[in-house]
Amino acid sequence: MANRDDVLSDFTIEEEMSPAVLKDYLQRYPEYTKDLLALFNELSLSDLEATEANLPLETKAMTAEALRVQHVRQSLFGNGVKELARELGLPRAFFMGLNANIVHLGSMPVEFLKGLAASLDVRLQDLISGMQQGDGQAVAMKSDSKPSKEAPIEFWDYVGQAGLAEEEQRALQKLLAGDGSD
Repeated sequence: MANRDDVLSDFTIEEEMSPAVLKDYLQRYPEYTKDLLALFNELSLSDLEATEANLPLETKAMTAEALRVQHVRQSLFGNGVKELARELGLPRAFFMGLNANIVHLGSMPVEFLKGLAASLDVRLQDLISGMQQGDGQAVAMKSDSKPSKEAPIEFWDYVGQAGLAEEEQRALQKLLAGDGSD
C-alpha cells in the first residue's frame, strides 16, 4: 500500500492537472479517493484564480458588466421574469414590455429604474443597458410595405395600457416610491 502523503505529493507535481490524470490516480489509489478529489478541487480552483488574476483589468470589468447586463436581460425578458414578477407583485407581461423598443426609456421615472435595479441587485447603468438590448428575439415576417420602426410609447401610457389590477398598481407605486436614497 502506497503512502498517502507520497501519493498526494506525486499528484500535485503531475505535469497536467486534468480529469484524466485524476481518474488514473483514483483507479490506482481508491483508498485515497476523498483526499485526491479534495486536492484536485483545490488545485483546479487555484489554477482558475491564477488565470483570472492574469486577465487584464479591462477584461475583468467588461466580463462583470456583461454578466450583470445578462442578469438584467434574463430577469426581465427570460427565465427569471417569473420570479421577479412574483417578488415585486407585478405581472410577467409588464416586465417583458419594458424593452426600450416598446417603452421610451427616457420616460421611465428614475425612482422606478432605481427600484428595479435595486431589486435585481445591479447598477442603474446595467439595468438600462439590459433594457436597451431588449429580449434579443428577432421576428421574421413578410410584408407588402417597407418595415418602419414604431416609436416607443411613453411609460405612463404603457402603464395605462397594461391593465394592472388594483393590487398590482399598489405594487408599482411601491416600486416608484423608492427608498428615499439618492
